[in-house]
Amino acid sequence: MLLNVSRTGVVYKAAFYLGVASCTVGVSSCTGSHAVGTDLDGSYQLDNGLTVVLRPLPRSDRAAVVVLFNLGNVHDPVGQSGRAHLLEHLYATSATATSAARDMNQLVQRYGGQFNMQTGYDYTVIAGVVGADTVEEELKNAAMRMSGLTISEGDLEREIPRILSELKNMYGGIPALAGINHVRNRLNAIPSGGRYGGADEHLEAMSVDELQDVWRVYYKPNNATLAVAGGFDVAEVWDAIDRHFGSIPAGKESPPKAPAGKGPTGTVSRVGVSPVVPDASPVVAMGYAAPRPVSELYAPFLIVVSRLLAEVQGRFTPGKPPPVYFTPLDDGSVIVLQSELSDADRAESALNGLDERLETALTAELSRADKQRTLNTMGMLGTVEIPSAMWRQNVYGLAFSAGRRLQLGIDGEALRKAIRETTDADMARLASSVFAPSRRVAVVVEVAK
Repeated sequence: MLLNVSRTGVVYKAAFYLGVASCTVGVSSCTGSHAVGTDLDGSYQLDNGLTVVLRPLPRSDRAAVVVLFNLGNVHDPVGQSGRAHLLEHLYATSATATSAARDMNQLVQRYGGQFNMQTGYDYTVIAGVVGADTVEEELKNAAMRMSGLTISEGDLEREIPRILSELKNMYGGIPALAGINHVRNRLNAIPSGGRYGGADEHLEAMSVDELQDVWRVYYKPNNATLAVAGGFDVAEVWDAIDRHFGSIPAGKESPPKAPAGKGPTGTVSRVGVSPVVPDASPVVAMGYAAPRPVSELYAPFLIVVSRLLAEVQGRFTPGKPPPVYFTPLDDGSVIVLQSELSDADRAESALNGLDERLETALTAELSRADKQRTLNTMGMLGTVEIPSAMWRQNVYGLAFSAGRRLQLGIDGEALRKAIRETTDADMARLASSVFAPSRRVAVVVEVAK
C-alpha cells in the first residue's frame, strides 16, 4: 500500500491509482463474487450536513477513516495561495480539546505510515488506517479535529517550514515533480504571484487568528464527506458517528473559487532548477487541462489516458519522471506527459516524441478491447466491480475512491456506459478541442550544473 505523507509523494501515485489499486491494464475482466459495487448508493447525510459513506469489508482486520472537505487550492483567496495547504497541515497536527499537538514522527508512530494528508485542486483529505478494533477511537479523533481544533504559533513554526520544503521539491528540488507542477501552474494560473500549493511570501504572512477563524467557519460537517471502509460493524459505526459528529454545528458553505486564470498556452518555457536528488537529469513535460467528469468528452479522454498508459506499461521507475501523469481522483485537472533528457538542448526532439505518442493515442481506431482496457484501468472510478479481496489490501483506496467519486459526482455505471458508447467522432472532437495544439503547455526543466 502506498500513502503519501508529503507533496513529494504525488509522482508515485500515478502508478498507484491507475495500476495497483485498480485492475491491471490489459485484464479482460475484474468482476468477481463478493465485489464492491460501482454505484454511488449508500451515502447518507446527518442533520448538520455531514455526508457519510460506509463500505464494510467482512474479514478485514483494518479500517480507513477518511475525511474529505470541499476545500482546496482553488478556494484560496487572491494573495493567499497556500491557505488550504497550510490548513491541511494544521488540521492534522494541531492540538484538540483531548489531544496535544503532534508532528510528522508522531503521525507515523500512530498509523505506521498508513495515513494521508493532502490538498488537491478542489478538496482536502485527512485520513488514517487503523486496526478494526480501534475504529471508534479514530472516529472520535476525527470529530475532535472538526469541532475543537486549537491552532498556535508553535504549529505555524513547525508546519510552515515543512510546507516550504515541500514546495521547494515540487518546483525544483525533484525534477520529476517540477515538470508536472510547472505545467499545472501554467494551466491553472493563480493571480497575484500565487502558485499551486502556495507561494512562500503568502504562507509566511498568514496569522494564527486568521487561520483559526477560517477553520472555525469552513472546516465543518456541511463541507465534509466522511468515508469509512474496512472491517467494522455497521450499526456500531453508525452509532459512533452519530455520537461524535452529530452535535457539531454546521459552518458556512465553501468560499467561492478564486478567479480562474490562464497562463500562456501553445508555448515552450524553460525553468532552471537545483535538484536535491543526486544525478538528476533534465526533463521535458507537456500538459493539457483535463475535461471535468461532467463533460461529454470525459469518456473519450479516459480512453486516450488508457492508451497512453498501456503504451508505457512497465517503464515507470520510482524517482524518475512518470511518462504519463493523470490521477483522476487525486488531481484530475491536468494530464502531463514527460520524458527525461540526456541534455536540455535535446528538448525539441523529445517534445516531438511526446506529441507523436499523443497523436497515436488520439487517432487509433476504437475497438471493443480498447474500451474494455479503459474500464479496467479506471476501476477506481467505479467502471468495474473490484473484488473485496483486492480492497482488503487497500482499505484506504476504497474509502478515498468512494468519497471522491461522491464529491465529483462520478457515477460508475453511467461512466461505463459512456465509455462503451464512445465513437471515433467523439475522439476527433476531443483531439480538436481538449488536445488542440494551442492548448498545450510545455516546460523544459533544466538542471543546474
